[in-house]
Amino acid sequence: MHGGRIAEYADRSMLDFSANLNPMGVPDIPAVVKEITHYPDNNYLRLRTVFADFVERYSKGENRITAANVIPANGSSEFIRLFAEAVIERGDLAIIAAPAFDEYAFQCRLFGAEVQYCDYSRILELPSDQISDASVVFLCNPNNPTGGLITQSDVKRLAERCSSHETFLFVDEAFIELSDPVESIVHSVFDSEFVVVLRSLTKVFAVPGLRLGFGIASSELAELLNRARLVWNIGAPAEMIGTHLMEACMKSDYLERSIALIAKERRYLMKELVDRGFIPYKSNVNFILIDISNSNMDSHTMTQKMIDHGILVRDCATFRNLDERYIRVAVRTRAENQRLVQAFDAVVG
Repeated sequence: MHGGRIAEYADRSMLDFSANLNPMGVPDIPAVVKEITHYPDNNYLRLRTVFADFVERYSKGENRITAANVIPANGSSEFIRLFAEAVIERGDLAIIAAPAFDEYAFQCRLFGAEVQYCDYSRILELPSDQISDASVVFLCNPNNPTGGLITQSDVKRLAERCSSHETFLFVDEAFIELSDPVESIVHSVFDSEFVVVLRSLTKVFAVPGLRLGFGIASSELAELLNRARLVWNIGAPAEMIGTHLMEACMKSDYLERSIALIAKERRYLMKELVDRGFIPYKSNVNFILIDISNSNMDSHTMTQKMIDHGILVRDCATFRNLDERYIRVAVRTRAENQRLVQAFDAVVG
């Protein structure tokens, strides 16, 4: 189960708070019709170079991320599948900091791994014997759906512990640009063959239909994964649009304005939620996890009643370590957030 299921309600006017996208909206994009008359370059050298430049623009390190460290993917889900297919063997153990994106577990199980969950708040305390037994540890940072952010220094220490046992640390940083890019551990790929970082353009540019993301790893691991990925896995239009979006972003203050807008609107929503008796979790990114226990409704009932008022929210009962007490809402523009609050008033009032 995922958010962003707006297509199911195409016959109704709905405002989607279930998908965690940049409230700044989509930047201007170029026309790409002509691009479909040619095969894309399967090496994606220009796209990989722009990916690398985009990472470097917002997260500095002693070494420089280059195209040699980048694996282009048709969205985050494809890269998770690629990693699992290339690394996981039947009987392996995968440890996942939960709650988390379900695709980590699904893809690992698909290739025969056993999955164990560790509470996200305790992932830094993971015992060494458990790390040693595992082939990979998955960490979403900032975490989806809680909105929590673990500092770079703490994640680096976890990476060092995993590397010492030759256990992969897979860090999903899909939301890092909308939180605090400085906290990225992307440059840890120069310190270890066992660190893999996932990035996505879906969230930062509000383009979920584009399906474009990338992985970052040591040059040796990146070469292996680039050999293993499907040929022409990114279409020419997506390649052109993605390149344009990143280049334009690096020449403007789009990301800085996005972060400021999210912080402002998140504060507004947090106050409004508390005033209505909800218990919102502290968030560092563009969505908020909400404990709705005081509403005397479960998440399924709340979700359906919000739909009746033209608002989609994320029912979080399907997340491991959560239950029917929780929903998640995106942080959007002030006018949209006010509509969300009005819907809550109508449903709970």
